[in-house]
Parts: sequence; C-alpha cells; structure tokens
Amino acid sequence: MRCCYLKRSPGGVRVIPQWAEGALAKRLEEPHQGFESYKAVQQWLAQTLGVEAEYHTVYQMTHNRLKAKLKVPRPQHKKQKPQQRESFKKNLQTTWSC
Repeated sequence: MRCCYLKRSPGGVRVIPQWAEGALAKRLEEPHQGFESYKAVQQWLAQTLGVEAEYHTVYQMTHNRLKAKLKVPRPQHKKQKPQQRESFKKNLQTTWSC
C-alpha cells in the first residue's frame, strides 16, 4: 500500500531552532556586540535563549550557515600611548599622500 507511506525529510532535527539562529544573526550584525570565541556564542545561546548546543554545532551554524566571522579587536600593548598613536596616524597620512 503506497497511499499510507509518509515521506520524511532527510537529516535530523536541528538542535538550534530557526528563531534562535535568527536572533544570533541579528546579534552578530550589531557593530559593537561581537563575540570573542565560539564558546562565548555557545554560552550566550544557553544563557539568553535557553538553547543548549555543542561547540561544534555552534561553530558550524555560525561559520557555515550564517557566514559570520567573530569580531575581536586586535590586542594593544599596555605601554602604548594614545597621543603617540594618533600622532603616528596623522603623520602616516601626510607621508602617504605625497
């Protein structure tokens, strides 16, 4: 009897629901709300949305499906002086404009 046969979609049920994926995508688009690591994304999902997922699952979703990259500022030396840095940037622009 073929009439009673139900088709199933291939693959398993997603661990991270579509609504949580959308919330994460929105959070990743905000310019000053980046994550330092995929572990931080995993913790944010658990604490904010109540979605428990393994590290690899979070990595695959963020990297492959959302095509997002984690935004982390470059480290700066603690002895670096802000005035010297700004002066260097100004001088560099005048040097390169020649």
